[in-house]
Amino acid sequence: MNDIILPADAAFIIDSLRKNGFEGHIVGGCVRDAIMGIIPHDYDITTSAMPEDVKKIFPHTFDTGIKHGTVTVVLNKTNYEVTTFRVDGAYEDCRHPKDVSFTKDIHEDLLRRDFTMNAIAYNPYDGYTDIFGGADDIKNKIIRGVGEPEERFREDALRMLRAVRFSAQLGFDIEEKTYKALVENANLIKNISPERIREELTKLLLSKYVERLPILWQSGLLKYISCDLYESVLKNEETVVKDIKNCVKNVPALFSLLTRFVPDIKKELSKYRFDNKTLKEILALNEAMNREALNNEYDVRVMCCKMGPETARLFYKIKQAMGQNEAFDAEETFDKVMDRGDCVSLKNLAISGKDLAGIGFKQGKEMGETLNYLLHEVLKTPSLNKREILIDMAIEKSKK
Repeated sequence: MNDIILPADAAFIIDSLRKNGFEGHIVGGCVRDAIMGIIPHDYDITTSAMPEDVKKIFPHTFDTGIKHGTVTVVLNKTNYEVTTFRVDGAYEDCRHPKDVSFTKDIHEDLLRRDFTMNAIAYNPYDGYTDIFGGADDIKNKIIRGVGEPEERFREDALRMLRAVRFSAQLGFDIEEKTYKALVENANLIKNISPERIREELTKLLLSKYVERLPILWQSGLLKYISCDLYESVLKNEETVVKDIKNCVKNVPALFSLLTRFVPDIKKELSKYRFDNKTLKEILALNEAMNREALNNEYDVRVMCCKMGPETARLFYKIKQAMGQNEAFDAEETFDKVMDRGDCVSLKNLAISGKDLAGIGFKQGKEMGETLNYLLHEVLKTPSLNKREILIDMAIEKSKK
């Protein structure tokens, strides 16, 4: 394997630790990515230095997970997590160790990691520290649990979902013994918080090799995450995978396709604790899922009015993924409507409640109905969106 060229800040941290008598290595996903020729997004550093030593060596730090040995070093406005070599104690919740003890031996630190491909350390002085053959597994595109995979999954059940996600992200196969341990312990995923499951599902749906998505339900994991989702996907597997694979990489769009066959979508989505904006987008897309994407300007304006322009564009992307050819033309029409600045909501209407009040309308039902009537007419005929024309239309309507 070639040497890894470290960015200046990571090299500085490792050099500074070494000059003060400590080991320092980059470790985990950044080493895996570098071996694969992928530029890492961030660099985690493991060290023989105790947290208090790290804080003495570097002037700008803050405690991140001091109980577990992690200090964040700030260099050039970038954060680097520096964690002391450690041995995890017993896991009591299938997620977090009850306690940790620190060690001076990097080999003991690597023993606690999830997969061999993530259990490789590197620095420019010692080269690679790879005691589990992780580099060979990367070369052979294999996801293998460190040591006994069943123990790794019982320690932290989220690792099972991470195995599926890594398979879809990297195009790797899950090694037989590791997959068997995953299947046998799938029920433990019930111990993981909805937020962490949502994060992993999101990364999984956004993955490059999404054709590996079926591992999620074939392994039994999805059954324990959500029985309703599991059953709905199992009945429509080919459609769900094909549409997700063809769809734009957008979280609301992908989740709407994943959950489209669930009987109670709102109840299903509430399990994952999305932020309100994302939740509303997914629900709006699901509600419109069975509509055709009609290629005429009026229908496009109506869709924008109902869903908002941002969500409406996603609607056309979804219909394209589902194989509706007219949706491509509809998206072009959408672009024309947007570029022209057609009115598609009350806030774009050239008249407001204040204008109506000025000509005698009272606040309440009549004013609301009048504004909605005017908007509907403007959606049909955009050229009507002029204040004087709308005032005349409002007066005329009030006489009827």
